[in-house]
Amino acid sequence: MEPDVSQILIVADDLDLKQQLTQHYAAHAYHVTATNDPMHALDYLTQEAVTLVLFQYHQNQPTLTALLQDMLEKCAEIPLVVLTEIDGVETITNLLRLGVTDVFDLPVSAMAELDVSVNRHVQRSKLFYENVRYRQELELVHRQVNKNLAELQQDQIAGRLIQQRMMPPESCSINGLTMQRYMKSSLYLSGDFIDHIRLDDDRVLFYLADVSGHGASSAFLTVLLKNITNRVARELLAADGQDVISPAKVVTQINGELLDFDIDKHMTIFMGVMDRNSAHLTYCVGGHLPMPLLSQQGEVEYLQGIGSGLPVGLFEDAEYIDLEQQMAPDFNLLLSSDGIFEVLPCDQLADKEDQLRSIFKRGGSSLDGLIDALQLEQLDAVPDDIALLNMCGAQHA
Repeated sequence: MEPDVSQILIVADDLDLKQQLTQHYAAHAYHVTATNDPMHALDYLTQEAVTLVLFQYHQNQPTLTALLQDMLEKCAEIPLVVLTEIDGVETITNLLRLGVTDVFDLPVSAMAELDVSVNRHVQRSKLFYENVRYRQELELVHRQVNKNLAELQQDQIAGRLIQQRMMPPESCSINGLTMQRYMKSSLYLSGDFIDHIRLDDDRVLFYLADVSGHGASSAFLTVLLKNITNRVARELLAADGQDVISPAKVVTQINGELLDFDIDKHMTIFMGVMDRNSAHLTYCVGGHLPMPLLSQQGEVEYLQGIGSGLPVGLFEDAEYIDLEQQMAPDFNLLLSSDGIFEVLPCDQLADKEDQLRSIFKRGGSSLDGLIDALQLEQLDAVPDDIALLNMCGAQHA
């Protein structure tokens, strides 16, 4: 409840003075409370929103002086005007030293001057109470914002845990292939996503996707991506039997469904199907950069096919093609999102690609070697999400 910003408290043991002041300020539209008991006045001040005190003071009463001091200390923000018999400048000086706002001589002969003082200090009190109200409102908003931020943080942490559990283990073996993944997010939730699906005893479908933007909205799209990919892979597997599943067909289906959702988000993706029996990799590129690094037989090179497909979720007429690569028994394939480029010191894209290849080769073509060389674990924050997926053949040393 807002305080009455025109409430005046009159403290006077002179009944005529108390009646005179009460009638005068009540007639001027002030809300007036009057008492002849300073103790009652002190209690009233601590309970009610008073904007001004008119206090009749007698210099020869020590108890009254003590009560006045107590009132000034406990209610320092309330203007207090003293009405007293002034016998010299020293009287005014002593009262002002105590902290009173103004001093007027008794009997009051110039009500107009007192009215000016009362009006000025009532306006000051009005500003004070407005500031108190604004401060209380700001504190309330601040508490609500902190509460909302805490709830959002809890949601983000829960979302991060769920997103991590949606991905495969950080290290595992499937069909004789060693799979390792590494994620470092710029926020709690990541727009990068990694997954691999065991299709049968020989084939593994795997992909790395990079959703546009950061945070929750991008992370939610990765949930949709996993759902679509798993469903489409099952449908194609059931339809094609033992024939090769086409990554291009899967990516084309993902593109169409993202456009149907009309969520104003797109992604880049690299998707492959590795056949252990034939040592054959079939893959599709959906606008993804950088291309995967392939290390085998002592050489480290980027896979071919950059620019062979458009980003996913942007164009209805986008076409995607399957590309092929024969793999040696010691192959080591590294997929990465473009966030890896943000932690490389070079400015030009070609230089970044050369440096990434060089670092990967010097580190023994291993995921751990790359992470150590780039000191990713020592970075408190990264400007963009980083996702790495490493797949090694059975004879990789």
